[in-house]
Amino acid sequence: MARLSRAILPLLSTISLALFLTLGCSQTSPPTPDPSPTSSPVPIPTATPINIQNILARAGNATSQLDTFHFKLEHNDERSTPFSDTLNITEAEGDVVSPNSVAINFAGKFNDRFAIRASLITIGDVSYMTNPLSGNWEKIPAEISPLGFFDPQKGVGAMMTGLKNPSLISTKGNEFRIKGILDTQALRPLLGTATREGDARVELTLDKNTFYMTKAVI
Repeated sequence: MARLSRAILPLLSTISLALFLTLGCSQTSPPTPDPSPTSSPVPIPTATPINIQNILARAGNATSQLDTFHFKLEHNDERSTPFSDTLNITEAEGDVVSPNSVAINFAGKFNDRFAIRASLITIGDVSYMTNPLSGNWEKIPAEISPLGFFDPQKGVGAMMTGLKNPSLISTKGNEFRIKGILDTQALRPLLGTATREGDARVELTLDKNTFYMTKAVI
């Protein structure tokens, strides 16, 4: 974004004073002073318009280049992200290491009845999860790996490339805030395959320097 600079015009006008004396009955006419020099106005530069599509493209590219990143997912209502047929996640926080490693601490409900908190680590095809009752690490089947349904990097990238009718909300501080409409199917890597079809309102917060997404409200 171009910075709006202010041009300061120097004061060029010059004031001249003349002293005239009257001798006897004779009088001389004062000379006509030269007109004061004038200056041409200097145009003030205007800010370059912000290209929202370019911002989203740069943010999507920045996300795709990440090798590791930290994420946090929260639901502000009674909904949840399905992890398996019997486990729904209401909040999750962890780290992803491309291409096939993830560590997550999560809270959720088992069989929609029992609230649990646990941790999970996946490296390649091997996954371990803490037993919610004993806290011991136990190996879990490969098909339950979170990488099979939960891919924050892919989900974040889809927000950048699939956002429709984007508009700029704010450019305050070190952030861009952009809102738009997103097909809910693009959110499956974040919210699971049970996501209903339709459109969702999305508000993204992007860092102005790195173009990383720092927050998404769906």
